[in-house]
Amino acid sequence: MGCCGSVNQLSPTPLQFYFARRVMEFLCLQSAVDDEEHLDYSSGRVTIIPDLKCWEQKLEEANELGQTVVVKFSATWCGPCRNAAPLYAELSLKHSDLVFVSIDVDELPELVTQFDVRATPTFVFMRDMKEIDKLVGGNQEELQKKFDPYCQ
Repeated sequence: MGCCGSVNQLSPTPLQFYFARRVMEFLCLQSAVDDEEHLDYSSGRVTIIPDLKCWEQKLEEANELGQTVVVKFSATWCGPCRNAAPLYAELSLKHSDLVFVSIDVDELPELVTQFDVRATPTFVFMRDMKEIDKLVGGNQEELQKKFDPYCQ
């Protein structure tokens, strides 16, 4: 323990996410999607959250309507995130009673910390502005199963 007190080694910092991103780029895990600003959800009903104001607004809207929000924490440089993007878009069409959003971990580190995101992709289910469930990783079968309890 140093002069700063106890340090939680399990919570990644934005700097650690940055270095992980650089390592992934170095290992040539780039794709054409990386040249774009965000992952491609054009075939679905996924709202990309660019800032905290948009995040708060989307949560309030869903709360007023009594909707469950599904949050995908991802990154453009993350291979499993890219692989999960088409399924996430498809699920957003199939489950129109749910609100689907995507947050880039590099753009909103405050939310990464708030939701204790330690790996990408991470899927967080929220109702009444509170976390009710979480899935870490890009296992598509597990992701599909997670939706069953939240569908009306």
